[in-house]
Amino acid sequence: MFLKEFAIRRYGPLADSGKRLLGSFNLFYGPNEDGKTLTIDALLKMLFGKVAVRYFDAVKRVEEKPEGYLIIETGAQKEVKLPETGTISDLSGISIAEFSNIFVIRDSDLAISEESDFYRGVTNRLTGIRSDEIRKIKERLCELGRITAGGEFKNTEPDKLKDRLKKVQLLLEKIEPIPTLFQEEGFSRFEEELARHEENNRETTAKLNQLRAASHRERYEKGRRALELIQKALVDLSELKPYNQVDYETWQRAESSIEHLQNDQSKLEMEITANKETLSETRNVRKTAALAYKILDQKLEEAFKKIEPLFADYDQGHLLFLKREILIKNLFLNRVASAAILVILLSLTGLIIRPSLWLFIILSVSALLTVILGLLRFSLLKKKSRLGTIEARACIEAEKLGLSSGDIHAVRSGLGVFKSDLNLEAEKLKEAENEVEWQQKALERLTGQLEEKLRLIMETEVTKNRMRQALSIETLAKFKALLKRQQVLNNEIDNQKSLLESHFGQRGELHSEEGRLNFWQEQVEELSQYSSAAPDLKYDQTAVLKLNEELEKLEETIKELKERMKERYEKLHDIEKEANELLHRDKESHLPCQTTLDLEMVQKKLQEWVDLQEDNKNSAVVALEIFTELEEEEEQKVTALFGQDSPVSSYFSKITGGCYREVRFESRDNPIIVVSHDGVELAAANLSGGTYDQLYFAIRMALGEKLLDSDRGFFILDDPFIKADPVRLKALISMLLGICDAGWQILYFSAKGEVKEALQDKIAAGEVREFSIK
Repeated sequence: MFLKEFAIRRYGPLADSGKRLLGSFNLFYGPNEDGKTLTIDALLKMLFGKVAVRYFDAVKRVEEKPEGYLIIETGAQKEVKLPETGTISDLSGISIAEFSNIFVIRDSDLAISEESDFYRGVTNRLTGIRSDEIRKIKERLCELGRITAGGEFKNTEPDKLKDRLKKVQLLLEKIEPIPTLFQEEGFSRFEEELARHEENNRETTAKLNQLRAASHRERYEKGRRALELIQKALVDLSELKPYNQVDYETWQRAESSIEHLQNDQSKLEMEITANKETLSETRNVRKTAALAYKILDQKLEEAFKKIEPLFADYDQGHLLFLKREILIKNLFLNRVASAAILVILLSLTGLIIRPSLWLFIILSVSALLTVILGLLRFSLLKKKSRLGTIEARACIEAEKLGLSSGDIHAVRSGLGVFKSDLNLEAEKLKEAENEVEWQQKALERLTGQLEEKLRLIMETEVTKNRMRQALSIETLAKFKALLKRQQVLNNEIDNQKSLLESHFGQRGELHSEEGRLNFWQEQVEELSQYSSAAPDLKYDQTAVLKLNEELEKLEETIKELKERMKERYEKLHDIEKEANELLHRDKESHLPCQTTLDLEMVQKKLQEWVDLQEDNKNSAVVALEIFTELEEEEEQKVTALFGQDSPVSSYFSKITGGCYREVRFESRDNPIIVVSHDGVELAAANLSGGTYDQLYFAIRMALGEKLLDSDRGFFILDDPFIKADPVRLKALISMLLGICDAGWQILYFSAKGEVKEALQDKIAAGEVREFSIK
């Protein structure tokens, strides 16, 4: 079983190791604090999982689980990857204690912890023997037989069995002559009479006790029942503790307030609905007024845009026309024109009759004047025509706008009426807007009041819901029922306390409820022994008085008889006391000795006890002899791992070059003995340091080979030879190389330069693989 490969990806501060392919001898070298110990810890955790944390104290330095893997190659050339497939214990069957003692060496300690028990444990597992179990059985047999290992009765405290047996024998000798002596004195007749009266006394006492027990039982049952009812009521009350009258009234007020607020809410909602309807109607009126105003305004604007310019043109042209018309009238142009035409006609006639220059001149001037006057008249007519065109356009535009269109003056008058209508519509629109604004404010006021009511309702609901959630109840009726339940429980507690006080009383100094209940609990518990006493009997005070009278008479008669028998009774009493001290030291039962019959029973019991102890002793001795023989046989099997022809002796002889020929296992106190080539025997503790290390390496190899069914394995060594001098170190390194040649694998972790120097040639030759630790 070899460790073929491993990789530690992450473990505490340890750097990623990368893939490490291992050989037969592997040196992991690096200075102290470079991760050498953490690498070993990670390997052990990957080999054994969580068990490593509990077994190896050192691996607790880093809490986390290492990330990485190990590849183990078994003897069948099969590769197994850990930890994903389990642990090395699952693979090989080797426990962590065995692996630690055999295959791991840390802190330069090559010795095996608790080696005697460890060898036996390994031998037990390999051969199936049970020497430890046999030893425990023998110890148990001695305990059961109450004897020593030598087969004698124990005489140790507190039992002192040996002394007790002697005292019992002496007591039996003392009892032997007494029955004959009592018979000769006639003691039996007094005994019979006394026995009869005592029997009557016992019967009467028993009846009284039964009646008293019945009385106690009845008191106990009533007290227990009362306490149970009180405890149950207190438990129920504790569950009802959150519920109180103040919260109930608060909840009740909240519900009443919510009801009033919801009524106010309904009224406000109705008012708001009516207000919204009114507001809607008012907005419609405003909308109609606004539309009418807009239409008139648009018409007026269009009139101003189209008709007003015509009015300006008409007024300007009409003024100029009037001026010219007045001018023409004032200048008598019509008459001048008529005169000029007449002159033209006369001149023209004169020229026709008698042409002359002055007539031509007059004709020309008259014609020119006539033309000038005609042009002036034409200009006036043209102005008048233009005014008529403007007036016609104004009438047409006015007619389009629905205004009076008779003449320019009617249009102007209609436009004035139109302006008046627009002003009227503006006033209506303003009134409608004022009404809408007032209704809007009224709606806002009502809405604000509604929101306030809703806020108060919500706050009150929140308060109520908080109480409901805190108290875990849904309705006020349920709350009321719980308060009523509280009252019923308090009444029940008061009633049961009155009952307890009447039956058990109370201490004057106790004022707290808890103190009183504890007092009554103690009183009831004192009577608990009577819980099942006289179940079918009812207490009767008259019967008790009668039985007490009978008992007094019987006790007087018994007293007289005992006075006569006092001396003999004292002797019997001494025997009774001594017998009970010897026989029932550790028992509650009592063996009476007041009559000759009792004396015979005591004698019989004493003899039976002596015979029992002797039988137990004899049985235990026989069993011890059998198990001692078995133990001797089993102990021989432990030495099978050692001895002259054992694997341990063979390995040790090879490692030491024949200096030692045998390794033996002797005893628990001095388990390992070695024999040199010349026959000198030495204890392992007396060997030199180097030979000591070689011895325990040989033991480890032999035990490992046994546990691995003759296969080879690997050793994890953490500077095992740190205390060795250079000469001894070289010899031990040679030993390890020899172990590797024998088929074993070495993982050597070291911070010593001497180790690396000792292996340098082997490293250079490739026989040893070196890995640095960072």
